[in-house]
Amino acid sequence: MLEDSAIIWHQDSLFYKGQPYSGKAISLFANGDTAVYKEFWNGLQEGITRRWHPNQQMAEDRFYISGKKEGRHRAWWPDGKPQFEFQVHEDAYEGELKEWNSKGLLIKQFHYQNGQEQGSQRLWWDDSTVRANYEIRNGKKYGLIGVKLCKNPYDSIK
Repeated sequence: MLEDSAIIWHQDSLFYKGQPYSGKAISLFANGDTAVYKEFWNGLQEGITRRWHPNQQMAEDRFYISGKKEGRHRAWWPDGKPQFEFQVHEDAYEGELKEWNSKGLLIKQFHYQNGQEQGSQRLWWDDSTVRANYEIRNGKKYGLIGVKLCKNPYDSIK
């Protein structure tokens, strides 16, 4: 599908000549290489969505059902190192979510159940020092949550 004035995005749906679009949509870089590939059914993303960096390295690999994220979603930095990976079911996180910085260091490792944080949650600064390390049980957080006090509570005692 080429880019032209007959293509209209409205909210989360793609229309072509006034009708919900079913088919493949491809965007190209100026040099003719594929930049984005998406599949649609009845105006909604349905199936594979992939995006590439200008150096032809895969940037994202996603899957949709009826416009909702589904399955494993992954992304990579331009040098091929992983950027993120997570599982989703009906647009809600499910299981483990990981994020890496551009140097390849893990900076986020969260766990989800039905779209809600559940279990071990960990964050790191770019220098690999711990930013947050907590666990969620029954909706309550236990551990280092990374909150920084603006004022020392002992100052008011003196």
